[in-house]
Amino acid sequence: MRLTKERIITLLVVVANGILGATIGKFSDSRLWEATFAVLMSLPGLVIIWNKESLSVTGLTRGLRRDSPPSILDLIGWLFLLVMPVLYVYELSKTM
Repeated sequence: MRLTKERIITLLVVVANGILGATIGKFSDSRLWEATFAVLMSLPGLVIIWNKESLSVTGLTRGLRRDSPPSILDLIGWLFLLVMPVLYVYELSKTM
Protein backbone atom coordinates (compact mmCIF):
# COMPACT_ATOMS: atom_id res chain seq x y z
CA MET A 1 0.00 0.00 0.00
CA ARG A 2 1.57 3.25 -1.16
CA LEU A 3 1.17 6.44 0.81
CA THR A 4 -0.07 8.90 -1.83
CA LYS A 5 -0.86 12.58 -1.48
CA GLU A 6 -4.56 11.86 -1.13
CA ARG A 7 -3.96 9.40 1.70
CA ILE A 8 -1.74 11.86 3.57
CA ILE A 9 -4.42 14.54 3.20
CA THR A 10 -7.09 12.19 4.53
CA LEU A 11 -4.93 11.36 7.55
CA LEU A 12 -4.45 15.08 8.21
CA VAL A 13 -8.21 15.63 7.95
CA VAL A 14 -8.85 12.83 10.46
CA VAL A 15 -6.41 14.46 12.90
CA ALA A 16 -8.07 17.84 12.30
CA ASN A 17 -11.47 16.25 12.98
CA GLY A 18 -10.17 14.97 16.30
CA ILE A 19 -8.87 18.42 17.24
CA LEU A 20 -12.12 20.09 16.18
CA GLY A 21 -14.14 17.51 18.07
CA ALA A 22 -12.17 18.26 21.22
CA THR A 23 -12.49 22.04 20.83
CA ILE A 24 -16.10 22.51 19.69
CA GLY A 25 -17.64 19.45 21.34
CA LYS A 26 -19.58 20.07 24.53
CA PHE A 27 -21.53 16.84 24.92
CA SER A 28 -19.17 15.24 27.42
CA ASP A 29 -16.94 16.24 30.30
CA SER A 30 -13.97 14.53 28.68
CA ARG A 31 -12.28 16.21 25.71
CA LEU A 32 -10.58 12.91 24.91
CA TRP A 33 -13.98 11.23 24.42
CA GLU A 34 -15.12 14.03 22.09
CA ALA A 35 -11.93 13.79 20.04
CA THR A 36 -12.21 10.00 19.88
CA PHE A 37 -15.84 10.24 18.79
CA ALA A 38 -14.97 12.67 15.98
CA VAL A 39 -12.11 10.45 14.78
CA LEU A 40 -14.30 7.34 14.87
CA MET A 41 -16.98 9.16 12.88
CA SER A 42 -14.46 10.00 10.15
CA LEU A 43 -13.04 6.47 9.80
CA PRO A 44 -15.69 5.28 7.28
CA GLY A 45 -14.71 8.12 4.95
CA LEU A 46 -11.05 7.23 5.35
CA VAL A 47 -11.75 3.58 4.51
CA ILE A 48 -13.83 4.51 1.45
CA ILE A 49 -11.18 6.88 0.08
CA TRP A 50 -8.27 4.51 0.73
CA ASN A 51 -10.02 1.48 -0.82
CA LYS A 52 -11.96 3.03 -3.68
CA GLU A 53 -10.34 0.78 -6.30
CA SER A 54 -11.46 -2.42 -4.62
CA LEU A 55 -14.86 -0.97 -3.66
CA SER A 56 -15.62 0.18 -7.21
CA VAL A 57 -16.05 -3.41 -8.47
CA THR A 58 -19.75 -4.00 -8.00
CA GLY A 59 -20.31 -7.36 -9.63
CA LEU A 60 -22.08 -8.74 -12.66
CA THR A 61 -24.86 -7.01 -14.56
CA ARG A 62 -26.34 -9.04 -17.43
CA GLY A 63 -23.23 -11.21 -17.47
CA LEU A 64 -20.81 -8.29 -17.67
CA ARG A 65 -18.71 -6.93 -14.86
CA ARG A 66 -19.66 -3.32 -14.16
CA ASP A 67 -17.54 -0.97 -12.10
CA SER A 68 -18.84 2.10 -10.33
CA PRO A 69 -16.87 5.28 -11.03
CA PRO A 70 -14.17 5.98 -8.42
CA SER A 71 -15.13 9.67 -8.49
CA ILE A 72 -18.51 8.81 -6.93
CA LEU A 73 -16.74 6.86 -4.20
CA ASP A 74 -14.41 9.84 -3.69
CA LEU A 75 -17.40 12.12 -3.21
CA ILE A 76 -19.05 9.76 -0.74
CA GLY A 77 -15.79 9.29 1.15
CA TRP A 78 -15.11 13.03 1.43
CA LEU A 79 -18.67 13.64 2.61
CA PHE A 80 -18.20 11.06 5.34
CA LEU A 81 -14.79 12.47 6.17
CA LEU A 82 -15.67 16.16 6.28
CA VAL A 83 -19.36 16.53 7.00
CA MET A 84 -20.38 13.68 9.29
CA PRO A 85 -17.97 14.21 12.23
CA VAL A 86 -18.54 17.95 12.42
CA LEU A 87 -22.30 17.55 12.08
CA TYR A 88 -22.56 14.90 14.79
CA VAL A 89 -20.29 16.71 17.25
CA TYR A 90 -22.16 19.98 16.66
CA GLU A 91 -25.60 18.39 17.01
CA LEU A 92 -24.61 16.45 20.13
CA SER A 93 -23.25 19.67 21.63
CA LYS A 94 -26.60 21.39 21.06
CA THR A 95 -28.52 18.68 22.91
CA MET A 96 -26.45 18.83 26.09
